[in-house]
Formats: sequence, C-alpha cells, structure tokens
Amino acid sequence: MRILSGIVVLVFSAIAAGTAAGAVSIVNGSFEDGVAIGGAGTLALPTGDTSSITGWTVLSDGIDYLDSSYLAAADGSRSVELSALASGGIVQSVSGFTPGRTYELRWQLASNANDPAPRPKDYRGVVSATGGTAALFGYTLVDGVTAAAPAYTNTSYRFVASADAQDIQFRSLGDSEFSAVIDNVSVAAVPEPANWALLIIGFGFIGLLGRRGGRRVAA
Repeated sequence: MRILSGIVVLVFSAIAAGTAAGAVSIVNGSFEDGVAIGGAGTLALPTGDTSSITGWTVLSDGIDYLDSSYLAAADGSRSVELSALASGGIVQSVSGFTPGRTYELRWQLASNANDPAPRPKDYRGVVSATGGTAALFGYTLVDGVTAAAPAYTNTSYRFVASADAQDIQFRSLGDSEFSAVIDNVSVAAVPEPANWALLIIGFGFIGLLGRRGGRRVAA
C-alpha cells in the first residue's frame, strides 16, 4: 500500500513539475488596467501607444479601448476593438516560455454590435506569436446580438514557442471603424503526451488503491 501511494505521489509530482516548467501568463489579459475611457465609453488609441493599456502596445492603425457602457465586456468591464478608423491591432511581449513547447493562446471574441451595417456581417482578424505561423480568426455578427449582449465566443490559437520571450499579436483585417473585439486573453502550456500517460497511470493506481481499500472494509 505504501509503495503504491508513493508511486501516485511521484506521478503527480512529475506532472506538476512539467506544468510549472511551461507556466506563463499574459499581463492585463482582460484589459482592465488602463487609462480612463471617458463618458462616451470608447477611446481611440494611436499607433505606438505603450501606456494607455498596461502591458500592451498599439499597432498601426490604432484601436478603440472600450468599456461596458458602450459594449459589454466578456470579463470585467473593458475590452479592445481591433480598429479605430482602419485595421489596427495590439501586441505584448511575454516571457517565461519553454522553447520547443506547444502553447495555446485563448481569448473571447465578438464584434462591435453598434455597427449599423446589414447583418449578417463577417469580421476577420489574424493572431500570431514569434516564430509561429499566423492564423486567421473570424466572427459573424447576426441579428439579435446587441451591445449589451455581444455574444462572445471562445477562440484559441496553438503555437510552438521559439524562445523564452514571444510577441503575442492580434490584428484586424478590413478597413472599417467597426471590427472584431477581443477580451479575456490568456495562455497555457499544452500537456505533453508523456504527461497524459503519467496522468492515466496515476488515476489507474488511485483506482487500484480504492479497490484494495474496499476489499479490506468488506473483510
């Protein structure tokens, strides 16, 4: 019994060590930490702005920083529209990656429901990480979606880290003042196959321990 218990501890310790090795986090992923937006609920930020949204740099051609009085956020009260008057974007340099390891970037995606254009309307963007292949993402604005209930969807992008520091970048596609909206950005290491195998073994030993304990009680 003691041997089995020790093996279970070692298995889960190995999994925890592997997870810790790939631990990394986005600064201000929900965009809550930043300058005052003002009564209109939207604030245009110019290319190269590095201080208005903590942790993020604005790419050309600017973005709109939103609060929930203009468009409801997915998390907290603020979000980012990836354009101002034309396609724009944001970038953050994130450290702590393990080179060669696969990570998954996750965010919640919507669009500016205040857009007066006929629906359905498609919005497109591109996401990338240093050294990784950029990927397209999209959102379709349909009837019934409002600024008070933007209908965010969970979106993700996987990449292999090429270095300790990676530039995480989101850009809109299309020359319009209305575009895709993102919020609640996070990143996590993807469990490696060896860790999944260890996890299965660990649960198997837990089941074995449970059966042995059950037979003892019955006796």
